[in-house]
Amino acid sequence: MIRGLKDVIDFIIESIATDKPVIKSNYARTSSIDYTSEAVYARNKTTNAIRWDKTREGTFKTSCEIFDMKMIAMLFGKEVSTGTVPFMKSETLKVASGTATLVGTPKTGTLKIFKSEAKDLNFIGAEQTVGTPGTEENTYSISGSTITLNATSCPDDSYIICFYSVDTTCNTFTVNSTSFPGAYRIYGDTFLRDTDEIDKLAHIQFYKVKPQSNVSLSMDADNVMTLEITWDILPDANGDMMTFSWVD
Repeated sequence: MIRGLKDVIDFIIESIATDKPVIKSNYARTSSIDYTSEAVYARNKTTNAIRWDKTREGTFKTSCEIFDMKMIAMLFGKEVSTGTVPFMKSETLKVASGTATLVGTPKTGTLKIFKSEAKDLNFIGAEQTVGTPGTEENTYSISGSTITLNATSCPDDSYIICFYSVDTTCNTFTVNSTSFPGAYRIYGDTFLRDTDEIDKLAHIQFYKVKPQSNVSLSMDADNVMTLEITWDILPDANGDMMTFSWVD
């Protein structure tokens, strides 16, 4: 019976090192399987007469607009962990009565203050350093969350930008120059539809795949980011690369 295919593979990624599943996806936007093999020909004068096929190579490509952050970590050969990371913060504050009040609590030794402008609150101007603001321009003192500024360099109704770090408990991974993706198995499901309009399950198994190490995270104000992964399909110890199975 002839069949049609209009679906994206839902797949489970299993680590070969641990024999345990690490990611399950039923949200991919696209998936594609490509195999190539170079050929060498013997010619009868100018016509190809005999062909030898070289080693078969394959790729499995997936794209997702929503994704598990573990997918991104995996591309760098990392796992997501829980840790405490200093987050860089900024506050834009208006000066009133010679003072400004911090909203957050800076990590010790990380507070930096710069003069800003009312017409451009992102503007970073002259740095305000710790000193005696009563007599020295571009200096400040701090008590608790109250910053006292010099009346000449930062008069009332002017603005300052404060930068500081806050230790934040979060999920995290670190990219380095030596870690790369490991090897995985992928089990995927989709549906084939026959001419009687009946969907039947199809199952695809890749025995050994490894995501390519090239990573592009494109962030766009107008468009949703698409996470695209190209997996190299490699032969296992038996030389097998993929099994495609379906139910009649």
